[in-house]
Amino acid sequence: MKRPLIIFLILIFTSAACSLTSPSPAAPPPTTEAVSASSTSATAEASPTAAHPAETNTTLLYISGTTHIESKPQVWPDVDAFLAFLQQVTALGMKWSVGADIGWLEGEPRAAELIQASEALGVQWDIHTHSPQDRAKAAYLITQMGGHPNSVVSGMLVSEFNNIGPQTYQGFTWTPQVLWGGTNCPGHRPGCDDLAAGLWIPLSAEQYTTHNPNGQYIRVGGGTHQLDDGRILAQSIANGQYTYPVISFTLMVAPSTLKIVQSSDGISEIIDFVNEMNRYPFVRWVNIEETAQAWSAAGSVPSRIEME
Repeated sequence: MKRPLIIFLILIFTSAACSLTSPSPAAPPPTTEAVSASSTSATAEASPTAAHPAETNTTLLYISGTTHIESKPQVWPDVDAFLAFLQQVTALGMKWSVGADIGWLEGEPRAAELIQASEALGVQWDIHTHSPQDRAKAAYLITQMGGHPNSVVSGMLVSEFNNIGPQTYQGFTWTPQVLWGGTNCPGHRPGCDDLAAGLWIPLSAEQYTTHNPNGQYIRVGGGTHQLDDGRILAQSIANGQYTYPVISFTLMVAPSTLKIVQSSDGISEIIDFVNEMNRYPFVRWVNIEETAQAWSAAGSVPSRIEME
């Protein structure tokens, strides 16, 4: 009986020793899971790569639209046709400004109707008079007709610059802040108009194109107003030619023809232009006053661009 007992005890001790010296089971290898498309997209968005480079050109192109109504009835707009035009362009997302001289404000029987209906569409009314002393009067008349004149001097002789300032008419005070348009000689003769795009603050009438960082009145350049030149400007920005924070350009439509000035481009061509410009991520549709405000907010970096 002793021999079997000894063998049994040896087997027990051998089993215990094996259990104490055997290595622990190896951990399972890490699994490799397929990365989902959404995960890849999120990673690419968070970390710019060669396929998705970081945006480096922060230039914005602010495009506005405007129409000037002069005092001569021969070139006044048909109120219904003009309102229909404004409905079309604002439906496209454009912002429009209208400047009307004293003759139209006092002589058009439907002036109040057009002012109120257009403002309901988001249209702004600038101050456009051929006599500088009439600016406060024009603003007063717009107010009397239920409108809200803005701070834009819409069209002026460069020689008037040194005398621009607040005006009062019948107790109503109008204060200019923004300048749009500028001609060196009356009548818009060839070579007279300043057709620069971009913004700056003129130093003086004598040095109108020189930026004055301590000045008061912001000049919003409208450029040539032509659709093709707007296309060229946008493409130049896309190509990195300009790095100014804000550049301005304005389409201008004649009131009697409702076509781009000095061209045959009408609403159809404007629609095509808007659709093209909407492909550029840096294009913004604003009115003239909003362009000046955006330029100030972006640091007031002068961006005058010759377009003649």
